[in-house]
Amino acid sequence: MRGPRWRQAGLTLVELLVGMALMGIVLAALVAYFSQSGRVSTQSSTRAELQQEVLNAQQLIAGKLKEAWYVYPPGFALSLSASASGNPPTLQNPVTGNKNWTVGTHPILAMILPPESGTAPYRFLAYYPVKRSVWVGGTAATSWRNPGPDDSNGDAWVLVEYRANMASPFPPSPPVPPLPPFPPVAVPTVPTNGEANILADYIAPTVATTGFTTSTNIYNMFTYATTTWPGSWPAPVPSYVNSVTINLAVARQSQGSLLRLPGATGTYSITVFPANLGRIAVN
Repeated sequence: MRGPRWRQAGLTLVELLVGMALMGIVLAALVAYFSQSGRVSTQSSTRAELQQEVLNAQQLIAGKLKEAWYVYPPGFALSLSASASGNPPTLQNPVTGNKNWTVGTHPILAMILPPESGTAPYRFLAYYPVKRSVWVGGTAATSWRNPGPDDSNGDAWVLVEYRANMASPFPPSPPVPPLPPFPPVAVPTVPTNGEANILADYIAPTVATTGFTTSTNIYNMFTYATTTWPGSWPAPVPSYVNSVTINLAVARQSQGSLLRLPGATGTYSITVFPANLGRIAVN
């Protein structure tokens, strides 16, 4: 008697191909999901870092403005200089390509802070942008001032703080005993041999720059309001700056897309009214 026949079960080639195709679809969906999650996480982290950095810089500048004894007015031309010869990259105007600036025309804010004590010098501060690739290329790679190369964001700007001490902006013998508040007789001369430090990274340019700004989202970094100084003074007193609006935006190419904050055309804006104009510290 012959035993029962057993059929050997298996998968046909067509069934294997269908199964492999379905598995490929599932794996592709999983890879796309995790890749998208990674991009979203990276962009969220970048967004938070950029927002915090620009707001910190804005608040620091606003705090200095509130202390300011004098703010350089629109139309004033100034030239920054440092101990290094020539035109150091840390001083370079990204609009003109040199170290010369005009307040109100170029993105710069310059001010004088009063002495911290009776014997301390006045303090000159200026805030302005430098093209990121220029700053990185002109700063030692090992320096803490160097934020590191980022070729995809070379056209972005860094925001800089320039500091220098200066002598009293008053003439040796004032015509009358000054009583605060009082203005300088003339616009004070900008001191030389200052030092520039980076304040914020990935600042959005205020001029049309491919990939960062266009002709429809150009903005002014600093805008000024001026008025005439009250009271009398024995020399013609020019109008003075009584408020400054700080307008900042940040932009960074990240994973092939541009992230700009606070939006495609917006800025983080704050208006500051210097409370110390014409006054000096008394200790």
